Amino acid sequence: MAPGTPIPPRRFRYATADRMEASDFLDRAYGARLRLGGFPDTGPLVTLDQVQAGALTLVDFRLASDLVFEATGQDDVMINTVLDGSMVYDSGKAGHSFRPGDVGIGNHPHMKDLVARSHALHLHTVGLPASLLTEVAGRDPAQDGSSWELLSLRPVDGGDGRWRRTTRLVNDLLAEPETAASPLLLGPVARLLAATVLTIFPNTAVAEPAAADSLDAHPGTLRRATDFIDSHPDLDISVADIARAASVTPRAVQMAFRRHLDTTPTAYLRQVRLAQAHRQLCDAAPGDGVTVTAVAARWGFTPSRFTERYRAAYGVLPSHTLRT
Repeated sequence: MAPGTPIPPRRFRYATADRMEASDFLDRAYGARLRLGGFPDTGPLVTLDQVQAGALTLVDFRLASDLVFEATGQDDVMINTVLDGSMVYDSGKAGHSFRPGDVGIGNHPHMKDLVARSHALHLHTVGLPASLLTEVAGRDPAQDGSSWELLSLRPVDGGDGRWRRTTRLVNDLLAEPETAASPLLLGPVARLLAATVLTIFPNTAVAEPAAADSLDAHPGTLRRATDFIDSHPDLDISVADIARAASVTPRAVQMAFRRHLDTTPTAYLRQVRLAQAHRQLCDAAPGDGVTVTAVAARWGFTPSRFTERYRAAYGVLPSHTLRT
């Protein structure tokens, strides 16, 4: 598959009114010992709509019965937004109650000895690989993958609203076929969600600055980093990828860009991709089916951001370049 080839999200829907089937499905899906009760007289017992887009897993989950289950650590970090009903986590030492509008951690690799109870629950869940959070935090997933923890199931003050705004943005992006299938959009979106988790939930993941980072932020590092970006603008590359190519830490490569170019690795990558998009628009021939939206998605831009950045860089709308 060529770099940048659209990859449509995988969608899955499940619904059942059968108690045994529902119990087996939940056990397989979430790896938790559970007990269902308080069954509805009519309608589905469990309804699940799942979207798998790159590293992201988004789930709309409805459970019409009561549920008691023992939470067990998983490789993914799951963040829940309660839309209806209620959920309570009990560790034996402390309890956490979640009501409609509340955001909380549903599972993470270090979760254990927690019993959860829910009633008539409707959740929106985001699943992210723990390794992605490790990378976004500036750590090496191969070395530091299990060396950090989330310290609270609840976000800091204001975190609920920030998470809901971010997930609305992601849902809007996935609702559009061209943007939802763009690897260069899905990668940054997953990293945005991971960064938001690390910002709003207390944790031990964010690496402390090292003295060597400043020493490594020299012109040679910048040259290796820009060479890598210039050679791979069509790939979903992160700051961690750029740092590996430059043989330094993510913090060192960020310092090198700031010190010598007064910008960031991400901004430089965006500039290179914008130039590639401009070239594609210029090379398009009448009748070949090229659209501004498709070009924007191909190079990792939403339509509105692409128009804004393109006009700022080239003084005209991208549609003008495509027509002329």
